[in-house]
Amino acid sequence: MTADLIGLIAGTLLTLLVLSYILGDNPLYRLALHLLVGATVGYGVAVTTVTVLQTVLPALQSDSPDRVRALIPLVLGILLLFKGFPRWSAWGNFSTAFLVGVGAAVAMGGALVGTIIPQTAAVGSLNVWLREGSAGLINGLIVMIGTIGALLAFAFAVPRQPALRRLWNGSVGVLGQIGRLFLLAALGAAFGTALTASLTVLVGRVYAVVTGIQQLLTLIGMSSG
Repeated sequence: MTADLIGLIAGTLLTLLVLSYILGDNPLYRLALHLLVGATVGYGVAVTTVTVLQTVLPALQSDSPDRVRALIPLVLGILLLFKGFPRWSAWGNFSTAFLVGVGAAVAMGGALVGTIIPQTAAVGSLNVWLREGSAGLINGLIVMIGTIGALLAFAFAVPRQPALRRLWNGSVGVLGQIGRLFLLAALGAAFGTALTASLTVLVGRVYAVVTGIQQLLTLIGMSSG
């Protein structure tokens, strides 16, 4: 009961501190931000420490082939710590380069496998469109035109020859304009989804504050009685 009460009070106070930003940037709001950053950093350090202690160190103490593989993340982690010291920060560039390279490769692989290839397959699925009748054919054509137009919307090179320029503007330029409309629709839908999610979180926190205040008043009334 005491832990629930402490959590209720802390959650209510932090919510009120964050909502105080409505009145403008103030020390109470900055206090909430500092608490958020501190808690996030502390949690990350704790998770990293536990992961190292539970995975890397036992692997180093064993005689299995994992011992050699465990040395790589351990060395990279130690080198990354040098970024906090200006004199030896250059040693941390190896770890930073490794992180950036792996992150870029994962992002490119995810975009290729999760977006580009499925979208290309959806555009070229003519047999699927025909099996679904006229509605499927219209839907497939919309997907194809939207995909091609969205790609051509980022084509900024224009031929120098007047004849090729007119042909370019009449074909690629028109498709690019159509693609921009599809991009605007997609961005609008994404913004609407984010706004709806944010409003849902806001309503939930306001409801939690009201519920917390009601429970605190009830506990105070029971204590007084």
